[in-house]
Amino acid sequence: MAFVKITVLGAGYMGSAMATVARMCGHDVRLWGTWLDDPMLDPCARGEAHPRLKLTLDGIELHRAAALGAALAGAEIVVHAVNSDGVVPVMTKAAAHLPDVPILSVTKGLLEAKSGKMDRIDVVASEVAGRPLRFVHAGGPAKAIEIARRVFTLMQFAGADAKACAEAFGAPHMRIAKTDDIAGAEICSALKNAYATGIGLWDGLVGKDAHNARAACFSQAIWEMRKLTLAAGGREETVHGAAGVGDLHVTAAGGRNRAFGERVGQGRRAADVARDMLAAGELTEGYPAIKTAWRFAAERGVSDLPLLAALHAIIWDDAEPKKTLESLRLYV
Repeated sequence: MAFVKITVLGAGYMGSAMATVARMCGHDVRLWGTWLDDPMLDPCARGEAHPRLKLTLDGIELHRAAALGAALAGAEIVVHAVNSDGVVPVMTKAAAHLPDVPILSVTKGLLEAKSGKMDRIDVVASEVAGRPLRFVHAGGPAKAIEIARRVFTLMQFAGADAKACAEAFGAPHMRIAKTDDIAGAEICSALKNAYATGIGLWDGLVGKDAHNARAACFSQAIWEMRKLTLAAGGREETVHGAAGVGDLHVTAAGGRNRAFGERVGQGRRAADVARDMLAAGELTEGYPAIKTAWRFAAERGVSDLPLLAALHAIIWDDAEPKKTLESLRLYV
């Protein structure tokens, strides 16, 4: 494996974890933090552990927000790791400095494109940059803390440059599948946060012994994710692989989106839970993901999605969770 220069945009959980993996592989790594990332970079600059990963970022060159051009200069692979809300402002600032190299994106979600409709992040990022970008989407069941700590991990890279990115991040504990189905991988990654929230609702309603209900909703979620992925031009096998089934499993089993669903299931308003979690530094992707997925489905004429409809009613219309879920219709 040849050593390359890798620049990571975004110094949060996943960006810092991907920088750590790149450094494990011997690459020259630069980690750029946005204007919101100083609390992440300050202790790292002092040689202390990253506040979220709880690991030191040894051998990684740190760059502050004002040094975006310098961070990108000479990069041979760029890792896009800002959250979905940061895609447009960061890509707007980065456009003039971005080299024509693969951009490996770990960002998950849907955004409004110039068409006025919800679309994939690679589509919107290219619109913002004003030119086609060599996007590769990184999906699959990969929790940041675990990949940084060398836990055995499966990911799926999707895009024309997936092979080059997979070779660059081929640390001993990483298993990276490759596909050209970027549409399917991105849609699965965006939807899994919405559906993981729904599965977490049962933890709040019933408690730990809701295995049957969670499994039923997991099965329904995959059925609906398949329907939406096909409508977006993706392929069925992607839904049933790492980016779909795998990522939904790990997200529903633990993490912020499951916790968000659990607290709503306990009777709290979704808006209040999301506000409190954000104040505690816990970004809840599932909250906006349900709204954007519902809009994405409507714009593409995809109907008969009973679980997504129930989630939208509970999270965005304050429908009563117990009554709504107990009347849920499933496809079996």
